[in-house]
Amino acid sequence: MGVRYAWKPGSRINLDAEKAGRELEDIRKQSGGALTQEAVVERARSANSVLHSHFTWEDAEAAEKWRLSQAGDLIRAIVIDVSRSNVEESKLLRAFVNVEQKGQRHYTSTVVALSDIDLRAQVLRRAWEELEAWRQRHAELVEFARVFSAIDETKRA
Repeated sequence: MGVRYAWKPGSRINLDAEKAGRELEDIRKQSGGALTQEAVVERARSANSVLHSHFTWEDAEAAEKWRLSQAGDLIRAIVIDVSRSNVEESKLLRAFVNVEQKGQRHYTSTVVALSDIDLRAQVLRRAWEELEAWRQRHAELVEFARVFSAIDETKRA
């Protein structure tokens, strides 16, 4: 049985997954078994690489994209403490969540999103999607069988 490559659901990568997967595997093998981001970028520099078109090679544009990526990292990393007293153990909650309104994706306060019926439904739907994606990534781990059963039970309820 051969390996077949595909992009995970929701992925926005506009490359042939089969060709990209084979090239990534080739890079891994040529790098002594370790696939690194540096090795991928180095291979992708060649216009002949299947991976080349995925990257932004114009430096000013790439720098701006990197800053936008850093801004996203910053937004996703900030949390708020929602514990109700100084005695209670800290309860950390993401400060902002990604939602869609009027056809545009953006971040909004988690507290606001969870207080709005439509936004809460979006947050819950995304949480289920992420949980299912985690489950698929770790489906081969029998040690999580009870967790998988709990997920199924919760979803039915």
